Amino acid sequence: MRRFFSARLNLNGGLSRFSLKFRAGFTLIEMLMVMAVIGILASIIMFQLYRAKESARLVKALGDVNQIRKAIVLLENDANEWPGHYPVDQVGTGASGNEVWDLGAPAAGLIATDGNYNNWSGPYISAIMNDPWNNAYFFDPDYDIDPGAGERWAAVVGSFGPDGIGQNQYGGDDIIEAIIAK
Repeated sequence: MRRFFSARLNLNGGLSRFSLKFRAGFTLIEMLMVMAVIGILASIIMFQLYRAKESARLVKALGDVNQIRKAIVLLENDANEWPGHYPVDQVGTGASGNEVWDLGAPAAGLIATDGNYNNWSGPYISAIMNDPWNNAYFFDPDYDIDPGAGERWAAVVGSFGPDGIGQNQYGGDDIIEAIIAK
């Protein structure tokens, strides 16, 4: 709000009228400044919401991978095999085509059996959904857990992460949990 002061001089040199007027409203510059502040605050909040959403996706994927690893350990204890009928404790060294891309399939042995798992007493997990980026979780008995520094192989369960790069192409954001490493 703006205040306007006005006064009139009379012929005697004194003030004849004294008034204090108020005008309601805002100037254009004041309105633009308020809109700019609101815009800056909104952009900060949106950025923080995006980061929180991505963080929640990572936490969900980590939790899912951990639960699937526990189911694989239960299968290992009962049937002495890993998903896809791979021998327990045998970590490969980079052979292609030995991955299990569908952990919900009977051949994986986690939810149902294909009839070839001895002593199978599952299901070991109720369901395996896609990861938060809509990619399937996987089991790989020969995953290079340190691709930049040489070859270090492990049997892992994982997700291809936010970028979705996978199936024998290593993305830098894969979310994995090793079952056993060489």
